[in-house]
Amino acid sequence: MDMGSMGSGSGVPGYFYMQKMFWAVIGAVVGFAALLNLLDHILLWQRQRSQNAKPKSFFWSFYATITALGREINSASLPTYQFKWLKMRAPPLGKTVLALSYLITVIVFCFYKYDTGDQWSWENIAYRCGCIAQAQLPLIFLLAGKQNIIGYLSGVSYERLNWLHRWVARVLWLTCTFHLMFWFRSWARYDYIKVKLSTDQMTQTGFAAWCILTALVATSFAPMRRVNYEIFLVVHLVLFAGFIGAVMLHVDYGKTYVWICVALFFLDRVLRFGVSLVANLSIFHRRIPGRSWLWAHKATLTPLAGDVTRITIDQPVLRWSPGQHVFLSCHTVAPLQSHPFSIASIESDNQLVFLIQARQGGTKRFHRFALKNLSLFNPSGPEVKRQQLVGVEGPYGTIRPLRQFDSICLFAGSTGATFTVPLLRDIVQRWKASVQGTFSIVTRKIRFVWVVKSRDRVGWFKDQLETALLDVQTIRKIDGFSEKELDLSIYVTCDEELEASNPDGFCGPEAHGAVQVTARASSETNGPTKKSPDQQVEIRSITSTDQNNDGCGPDGTCCCKAAVDEDGAAAKCCCCGPSSISLSSSSSSINEKGPETLPTKPAEDKPQLKLIAGRPKPRNIIRKVLEEAEGESAVVVCGPQGLQDDVRRSVVALSDERAVHKGTGAQGIYLHVEGFCY
Repeated sequence: MDMGSMGSGSGVPGYFYMQKMFWAVIGAVVGFAALLNLLDHILLWQRQRSQNAKPKSFFWSFYATITALGREINSASLPTYQFKWLKMRAPPLGKTVLALSYLITVIVFCFYKYDTGDQWSWENIAYRCGCIAQAQLPLIFLLAGKQNIIGYLSGVSYERLNWLHRWVARVLWLTCTFHLMFWFRSWARYDYIKVKLSTDQMTQTGFAAWCILTALVATSFAPMRRVNYEIFLVVHLVLFAGFIGAVMLHVDYGKTYVWICVALFFLDRVLRFGVSLVANLSIFHRRIPGRSWLWAHKATLTPLAGDVTRITIDQPVLRWSPGQHVFLSCHTVAPLQSHPFSIASIESDNQLVFLIQARQGGTKRFHRFALKNLSLFNPSGPEVKRQQLVGVEGPYGTIRPLRQFDSICLFAGSTGATFTVPLLRDIVQRWKASVQGTFSIVTRKIRFVWVVKSRDRVGWFKDQLETALLDVQTIRKIDGFSEKELDLSIYVTCDEELEASNPDGFCGPEAHGAVQVTARASSETNGPTKKSPDQQVEIRSITSTDQNNDGCGPDGTCCCKAAVDEDGAAAKCCCCGPSSISLSSSSSSINEKGPETLPTKPAEDKPQLKLIAGRPKPRNIIRKVLEEAEGESAVVVCGPQGLQDDVRRSVVALSDERAVHKGTGAQGIYLHVEGFCY
């Protein structure tokens, strides 16, 4: 029987024809995404030549307007709904529209020109659904691979396509369910279901494939993945192998799609293996004294405040861009595990640095090893480095180059700074190069916001941030007409989730040894509060070992959850105070021997980090940057889900409020949201 021409009637397309049409639609969508990616690259080239982030012609103005509308739709979302312990988040509208569009497309292909009420069409519908299910299989594997063809064409990294991989798999399950149910519905007319299941091999293998696919989909939801990702990964691979095997036994025709899936899976593995070899073997790179002739990477593990482990690889052979990540493995500490971590350094450091929060599994083992290593080899004397062999795979991750934007807002929560700090440092480094005339850059202003739970965690990036401030200060001294500006704030709050603002805030009882803040008020309570140059702050310690914690929570934690506007009236806080706190120190790691005393009045020529008690108000911060921007701006956020949602809603609201590229003169807003979870 020619299955390709079967359609059960005049004018009904054949099954194989519908498979081809399905891939024609997928190809058109991927082609459109590739075109947008090409336009973004042309825009980058154009802006670097013109030193301006505004549209240069009618076409680019029209493109900017369409882009602004698309961004508003893509990022819009409903507020979080919480009922007792159950918290429900609606995905961004863009993801919802794309997933629903795919679902509708598949349903149309399954039922086009069929009457589901006609019992004589049920078997034909079952055949059609089975063929469309076959056609979807390669798409799932294309979206799952790390070496991702769709990602290369569209400029979107694999991790940002992974949600689509899961939704395509769920639609595949629905299609297979249609395929199964319409066969059952047809057989039920003759009470034939049990007979087919017990005697027919094709029915048995098909039902087995559906059961395995059901298990695959059920175990792939976020709660299951986050219980133990290593176990999830093993279960996922085993079920995948079983599903492909069952499908191979089930189908009599169209096995080409199954073989394509197998080929894509092994191609991805071979490419990843090749990339890993090149990234880790010294024989592929220039010989450097002190580096092993075989394995290139050795790492030092150092414990930091907040149960964080700093992993440092000196003289790496890897090349990367700010905002990228690698899969890191250290089998002597966490056997048979490889996890993605953001690279917290830039290439000019000649180091790969990772800051890893200890949670469970491999990350917890890293921290335990670092603590044990510190206590065994450095109980009281000078630091002794014990290096471990590590492997890296990557780098992965993409973000539009920020140097093409006039103004940049960077928001980070806790270890999310591993993503934003390299982006900040890269722009500052390019500013320095532009002063020397070796590089051109569009960016004029950077607004950096970092939210941490306690003051001691500022030490993670304290030296890098102070150096960035000092570099900008130097640039402005060299070039008196320079418009380069870096505004940096660090918020200290115990509200790690950073959910919707608590208008009244929360403060516990004042702790012994709380920070003393004195500031000259510029007006009465009813008037606006202005910044005072006479603010003086005494910070006794930034370590977790001091008994006199500078906060009402443990380890110097500030328990002020109120959203604070640093330019407005100060919110009341009984622990850390609402005022900006100047932090001065040259150390960026934990002092295990005792507290590190900081000077009350820092040196005048050294830039100071500004610490603020409470939570930031992203909308106010972003609005101020946009009002001063002379071209398109970028907003980047990496942190807890609450911070991501807050920044996303703020950008959408401000884009709509300012009528971006809709005749008001307001310039565009590019939003990049980076998460750190599976």
